Amino acid sequence: MRDFVMTSESVTLGHPDKLCDQISDAVIDACLTADVGRNAVAECAVATGVVFLSVRGLPEPPCDLAALARRVIAEAGYDHAMGDGAGPTVMLDLATDGGAADARRGQMTTAFGFACDHTEQAIPLPIWAAHRLTRALDAARQEQRLTWLSPDAQAQVAVSFRNRIPVGLPGLAFAFGTTETVNPATIEAALHKEVITPAFAGGPIAPDPATRLVWHAIPGVAGPEAHSGQTGRKTADDTYGGYSRQSSAALSGKGPARIDRTAQYAARQAARLVLAAGLARECEVQLSYILGDEAPASIEVDTFGTGAAADEQISRRLASVLDFRVGAIAERMGLWTRPAAQGGRFYRDLATYGHMARDDIAAPWEDVTLASALA
Repeated sequence: MRDFVMTSESVTLGHPDKLCDQISDAVIDACLTADVGRNAVAECAVATGVVFLSVRGLPEPPCDLAALARRVIAEAGYDHAMGDGAGPTVMLDLATDGGAADARRGQMTTAFGFACDHTEQAIPLPIWAAHRLTRALDAARQEQRLTWLSPDAQAQVAVSFRNRIPVGLPGLAFAFGTTETVNPATIEAALHKEVITPAFAGGPIAPDPATRLVWHAIPGVAGPEAHSGQTGRKTADDTYGGYSRQSSAALSGKGPARIDRTAQYAARQAARLVLAAGLARECEVQLSYILGDEAPASIEVDTFGTGAAADEQISRRLASVLDFRVGAIAERMGLWTRPAAQGGRFYRDLATYGHMARDDIAAPWEDVTLASALA
């Protein structure tokens, strides 16, 4: 399609699915920082008053995992809703099996990476805008500018495209909990002032009088009290908002040995390098791995008709410049050591506002210093 409308969503720190992603990645940070359980895999589920945390491939806990889960929930904004102060019940399922196998040789996956010139961060405009809105929601709540806003909120953005170029914002939608009774007119005015205006400031496009705004307020704190959450249910939010293809595999809760996480970062870096080298305005990179091999069986490129060279030629250049073996990717990007090097916290920060286009935390797959070699 050349002319179309694309919608994307993002959720805030306190959304139950994102709580689970943050807890799972906090476990990975703790394991790698303590150099315990390099093949650990963490999955989490939350509901009213309860957290279920399962960790495989962990010879010994790197810390008090129940306390870690409660701390993540409190820091997301639920410290005022923790009942008697003890926090939710945390049920732990720890085992040494599962992730202990060589994950690089035990999986097949097809990973997708994407980059485009919609934004300075080379990310599609719909997901860029959705993440900007949820960042603004979280900031307004944390800074006490929206005292009635729950930690659990969602933003959706509709972007209209002409010839695959974003040209307008036909609609914005919000859903959130409210911790106190607020006049609807006050809510709408506050959303414009504290969220929408700052989110689009300095961006490539902004709402106009034709942009429809819809919002839905849910009385109460929302969060796990209103709906359950689970690790890995927000893959589109974590990647490209549905604008390009995505792997079905979750990103959070897995260490660098997991090909289905590491390969997605490598594919993103490859796509961003193509843009930085001036070889295309839009690029999708597909890496397909089969059992028994560390390197991908194929590297496919689609530039959607924007390429300065043939897609096959760009694919060959990527193969000559980047080592796509899983171990090499992890070493090149420093994926094993980043949590320890950054005070014990790296993967957890990826669990909100997307894993891609994270120049704000110097994500290594956003590094484009190899672009000159690709050109």
